Amino acid sequence: MNNISCILLAGGQSKRMGTDKAFLDYKGKPFILVIIEKLFKKCDEIVIVVNKDQGIYEGVLKDYLSKIKIVKDKNPYDGPLNGIVSAYEYITNKNIFIATVDTPLLEENLIDYYKTLIKKYDCVIPDINGKLQPLNTVYTKKALEKAIFVYQKKKSLMAWIESLNYLKVSKEDIEKVDKKLGSYFSVNTPESYKKLETFFS
Repeated sequence: MNNISCILLAGGQSKRMGTDKAFLDYKGKPFILVIIEKLFKKCDEIVIVVNKDQGIYEGVLKDYLSKIKIVKDKNPYDGPLNGIVSAYEYITNKNIFIATVDTPLLEENLIDYYKTLIKKYDCVIPDINGKLQPLNTVYTKKALEKAIFVYQKKKSLMAWIESLNYLKVSKEDIEKVDKKLGSYFSVNTPESYKKLETFFS
């Protein structure tokens, strides 16, 4: 038992991409399957938050259905904090890795690394070139309880982060586990998708 849950956010609008990012192809597999295969190695419990018919996802993830829970956004297209709040009631572990469906280069060993750091903190927040990265990192269930409160007022992911006692992790430390920082390369435009194929394949 790894004693960590995962929330996989897969309910975005994909406006800039123009098509659902969950089903973009990476090395012959849809993004969502690539990511689930990685998460499955590290997480005891996986909750996927979606905004479409669950059957669409079940077809792609058929080999993992006994191990995952697919839930609908409470308020579709209302931002990532909405997705986190939507998953809260299904989480049973103390620590939760919050992942996003547009990062197929996720380095799953970061989950183990962040677990060693969280200790007395509400969450671990990567800092890449001066920009905080609130996704693909670890939170406590207590932090998720605060998310519910913040969402009622601001619906802002960063407002939630600012309400937490977090540990900032430097780019240099992250690179010891994820050398190319692929976990924080988001594919959310056709241009970034092309870059994924050209430089990261």
